[in-house]
Amino acid sequence: MMKKYMKRSIVTLTAVSCIAGGASAMAANVVAVPISAPIEAVPISAPVEAVPINAPLYEIAQQKMLESLRIYGTATSIEEGRIMLENNNENAEFDKIVVNVGEDTLILDAVTGLPMSIDDIRENETVYAYVGPAMTMSLPPMSGAELVLANIPADFRVPAYEEIDRVEEGEDGSVIVHTNRDTTYTVTDDTELFPYLTRNIVTKHHLIPGTKLLVWEPAVMGEQAEGEAGEQEEAASLKMMVFAYGYSGTAEVGLDGMTIKGEALELSEDEQPYVENGHLMLPFRQFVEALGYEIEWNEETRGITVLNGEKELYSFTARGTEVKLGNEEETRTLFEAAAVENGVSFMTADDLLFLNNVKLVEEE
Repeated sequence: MMKKYMKRSIVTLTAVSCIAGGASAMAANVVAVPISAPIEAVPISAPVEAVPINAPLYEIAQQKMLESLRIYGTATSIEEGRIMLENNNENAEFDKIVVNVGEDTLILDAVTGLPMSIDDIRENETVYAYVGPAMTMSLPPMSGAELVLANIPADFRVPAYEEIDRVEEGEDGSVIVHTNRDTTYTVTDDTELFPYLTRNIVTKHHLIPGTKLLVWEPAVMGEQAEGEAGEQEEAASLKMMVFAYGYSGTAEVGLDGMTIKGEALELSEDEQPYVENGHLMLPFRQFVEALGYEIEWNEETRGITVLNGEKELYSFTARGTEVKLGNEEETRTLFEAAAVENGVSFMTADDLLFLNNVKLVEEE
């Protein structure tokens, strides 16, 4: 529905120079230039500092965030929350990588999706890991893992860990899922959907942008004994494990308005988004309250506090450049100072998405 607005600017110049007074020029022994001859003329079609038609008015930081990297190798050393992976593939950027396993790292059985501990991983077994894009400059490099897959049988197609970017409904009632790894899945009634570590019922209509999945693709679920064709066909269907939703909601934003959690907001003339220094500025109160949060205003300090129930999420000062997260002592710098226009507070889309933990939804 909403797309990035493009700044379109084509500048053309024409230069016509005429030299009159040929007689006086001759008298002064100066060679006259023909009246039709342009002097340093710029071609009519020549653009001067033209901005490309597809140049965006603004960019949103979440659009440029790097995805986690999928790496794999042989676990040659496992100790103190670290796994040394060695990869002899000549196309691998590094032949060794140290994977840091923290409290929030998920370690799962690649076949069942059930949780494991780092002590369950055997030395010299093949391990897949999804690690942060930032690595240390050391050799071997080190990176923290979000998810580790182990206990992988030989010749087994390892499931993929992905996040839904966009969802659309198919004409046949299916749900078409587009992920952050440029993969598209068609989810039908035959797709096996199940939650991670809960007994909740999950259907294809629970698949929304921001949902994280572990996906086993068809025909990789293992082999059945000869004569069990019916079971083989059932096992070959798409299988997805759905993780608990980690965002507060979704947002589609642009110069033509905002849609929060799938609901288009009605904005007054003074609440319309605008661009400031390459950042999309959005009406603060309308964005936050659409997520179900409360806003407290301190007239004396001109302070603004956002609450989720009794829990303080973050606070800042009107027209300020710093924000304090509820659980942090130090402040963070905003992308652009919070603004007030015609009595309406504005904040960049970058800051609102980050501070409120919202998934940005873009149209293809």
